[in-house]
Amino acid sequence: MVHVFISYKRTTANRRLVERMSERLRNAGFEVWVDTKKLRAGQDWREEIDQAIRESLALIVILTPEAVTSQYVTYEWAFAMGVGIPVIPILREQTELHPRLVGLHYLDFTVGDNHPWEDLIERLQETKGEESPPLEIYELDW
Repeated sequence: MVHVFISYKRTTANRRLVERMSERLRNAGFEVWVDTKKLRAGQDWREEIDQAIRESLALIVILTPEAVTSQYVTYEWAFAMGVGIPVIPILREQTELHPRLVGLHYLDFTVGDNHPWEDLIERLQETKGEESPPLEIYELDW
């Protein structure tokens, strides 16, 4: 099954968000690839990450000031773009974005716990080629 790759800078706050995000995405029917769950001792982690990105449906990049300056996070989203994988930016903290990311619409996760989960899942469903469940339409007798 094709997965969603999550790229982030390892911090306690980001790990909590990645765990919640992974759970929500799995509940929506998506497989999730996160380094702490998929990489094993003795593996060439660079090759494993490259392969995981190549095989992904999309790459979600969680943006914070630390992530923007991380060479690894930058490598992951840039590699994804280079191989034609859609990149979905998640703004976790206000920060200046890399010039290449400025043109991408991001989802704003900066305000409390009121995150646009439905927008993220809908975007991934579009990327996967699935339609959102149809809205129920009621015929009204006036």
